[in-house]
Amino acid sequence: MRWVVRRLGLGEHRGAPRAAAFFLVVYAALLLAVPSQLILGPLGAPGTPANLWALGGLLCWVCATIGGLNPVRGPTATRIAVGVLTVAVLAAYANGTISGWYAPPDVRAVTDELWTLVPPSVSDITATMIKAADRGLLSFAGWMAVVLIAAEGVRSSRDLEMVVAAVAWLGTLLAGLGLVQFIWGIDIARYIQIPGLTPNADFGAVMSRSVLNRVSGTAVHPIEFGVVLASLFPLALHYSLHRWGRRGALLPVGLVLVGSTLSVSRSAILVLAVTLIVLLLGWPNAWRIRALMLAPFVLVGLRLAIPGLVGTIVSLFKNVQNDPSVTGRTNDYGVVFELYGEHPWFGRGLFTFVPRHYRILDDQYLMILLELGALGLAATLLLILTGVANGYRARRWARTARSRHLGLALSASILGSAVGMVTFDAWGFPMAAGSSFLLIGLACAAAQLAVEERPRERLAVPIDTTDTDATREATP
Repeated sequence: MRWVVRRLGLGEHRGAPRAAAFFLVVYAALLLAVPSQLILGPLGAPGTPANLWALGGLLCWVCATIGGLNPVRGPTATRIAVGVLTVAVLAAYANGTISGWYAPPDVRAVTDELWTLVPPSVSDITATMIKAADRGLLSFAGWMAVVLIAAEGVRSSRDLEMVVAAVAWLGTLLAGLGLVQFIWGIDIARYIQIPGLTPNADFGAVMSRSVLNRVSGTAVHPIEFGVVLASLFPLALHYSLHRWGRRGALLPVGLVLVGSTLSVSRSAILVLAVTLIVLLLGWPNAWRIRALMLAPFVLVGLRLAIPGLVGTIVSLFKNVQNDPSVTGRTNDYGVVFELYGEHPWFGRGLFTFVPRHYRILDDQYLMILLELGALGLAATLLLILTGVANGYRARRWARTARSRHLGLALSASILGSAVGMVTFDAWGFPMAAGSSFLLIGLACAAAQLAVEERPRERLAVPIDTTDTDATREATP
């Protein structure tokens, strides 16, 4: 085990990681390595191993905070953002329970399935929505636990880098699994079985688009697979850049980059483009020029290695106006705003826009507007902006070049996942939702560490700018 940790760069400094870092590494492993469809049956969708682990962590955080063991005291930007969103979710839950739910006959999308012709009864809708709202609270509690534990429990840069390295390697594992599916078309559902867990849906099947396999790995859907890998790309790049020259250093960034394209999804390419733009804007000119010079070679290499992939992705954007999946999204707007008018401020409850009684809605922000109302949408944007701002804060105030670059990478990842929420209902996919909140928590931790470690610089001996090692610590 120690050999693995040392070889993967998960423990480059002496000393044992604190409990929070261990918690986050286990959470990331359960989130990315275990198929999201495997759940603890009685709990339904929130019964994934990752969410159960997060709920246990929430209990520990509450006990530690009440008992005075949490070193973070009083209100912080992260606590305020989490608190506002929690109030919005609870208000939506209460408002939906008090007001009740209904499903207009014309809200369903037109399909060939016969069951959509049978109008649901009021009792059926109520029973479904109550269960859905309860599931929403359980999932939300797990997400907020990850944010708070990451933001307040990671107390050293070593622990933060260890978590980032673990996430980068888990993303590599996910991408490698997708590559196997892409090449051989293997259905992994036959091979992954965990005692005590049952699948709540079929998984592991390989879809297709044009002549290419669309893979999902351990994710629910290829879109989720691609978006998650694209949002993790900056962390994989950060890990690879700062282990340059060591054996296997390029494996994470290479596999994650290739894996994000194997979903053959516009959403993944959009997220990847956003992360790259943020990184390019934040890098020094020398890095930016090298990256732009390297980009054509990467595209040519990808085209030669996987014939037809680049052309298929380009065609997705060229024919976007004639794509049924795009027109289907735009046709949802009228339905959304009609239902939004019923509960404009507080919404109807998280997870209560159930596709079976309504329709599939491929826009998480519209989904939040419906389920949590205007208050919930504002609170969600506040939490996302808090994560981005903390990443930028870490980039500005961190003492070392490596920590500053990590702040930039986390900001890029959060912005990428936030843009991805426009193109699909990300919170309905456990891996996409969990990874986005994990990124926010890590950005908050990076900012906190940058602020705490900054005063030490004033007490240090002035650095000789002619020293080679000191010069190497220049920006970004």
